[in-house]
Amino acid sequence: MVSLYTSKKTKANTEEQESFDRASLEMYQSFMQGYVRRINEATFKVAIGGVRIGLAKYSRLAQINLKTRVLTFSKYAIENVPERGRRYLVLHELAHVKESSHNQHFWDLVGRFEPDYRQVGRSLEIAFKGNVQKEDSVNNADNVIALERGSAEQFKLFLGALQGNHKTAASKRQEAEQLALGEDSTKAAVDDSLIEWESLCLDEDFID
Repeated sequence: MVSLYTSKKTKANTEEQESFDRASLEMYQSFMQGYVRRINEATFKVAIGGVRIGLAKYSRLAQINLKTRVLTFSKYAIENVPERGRRYLVLHELAHVKESSHNQHFWDLVGRFEPDYRQVGRSLEIAFKGNVQKEDSVNNADNVIALERGSAEQFKLFLGALQGNHKTAASKRQEAEQLALGEDSTKAAVDDSLIEWESLCLDEDFID
């Protein structure tokens, strides 16, 4: 059973995270507004209706509403991605103002300003998926920590979440051990899981 203290703390952490997320999106939107404007002025010179930032993880990296000409970019497609990939994404959406379909004319328009659009696009997609995986892994670990202390099931879930991201795992393992020390019975229940987790981390080929 989760204590009242834990519930209040979890709620406070959630509100703090939501406030941070809003500020983060506003920062990205401010950056992308100027970024899109500069690229547009140097390339297609089309009229656009604005720029928005979304949190899409499993659909499109970006899209444009051809009626309002508002461009929407996923946060995960513009942060921690190659600069050339970010620029390509903007070019891709701007090109849709001139050609709505992904036909040869469209790709000729994109290729005019980014000849290696295929390779650049693949690199961007890899970075996008990496950002999403890292975010999900961190969120899973944080959600498990929010459970009641002293639960053996908590540690098993916690360790499972850590396996999704090696760098997150390295930073969280010490926290897992400290929590385990609080209850001898819990520590004994998860010792095998800790050892198994370490073996998995050592055996996996993690990509930076």
